[in-house]
Amino acid sequence: MSDAAHHDPTHGKSVGHVVSLGILAKVFGALIALTVITVAASYVNFGEFNLVVALAIAVVKATLVVLFFMHLVWDKPFNAIVFVGCLIFVGLFISLALLDTGQYHASVDKSQAKEVKHVLLPGE
Repeated sequence: MSDAAHHDPTHGKSVGHVVSLGILAKVFGALIALTVITVAASYVNFGEFNLVVALAIAVVKATLVVLFFMHLVWDKPFNAIVFVGCLIFVGLFISLALLDTGQYHASVDKSQAKEVKHVLLPGE
């Protein structure tokens, strides 16, 4: 192959989007704050919404990372559509997986599990 075949006139002339240090610092601060909120939320009993709260915080954090650290906010709109579509499908899959938890929750409760004679503890 000749050098002409390897030569791309646009190669080296295009630079990815440069993000200012201020934006990156704000996103980093938001991620730290959301991490503190995640830890604080783990000490609060939201009842059956514990998982929903934890996943909501995680989705916000992941969205910040994808939008700013992976430059999706400045990328082509199609990539944003794919990302949002993936979030919707993940939410749908988790929702479908959790739909029947109420059906077997009672059998997991120790007081209602009559067929369980002995529970093995670590070290037994």
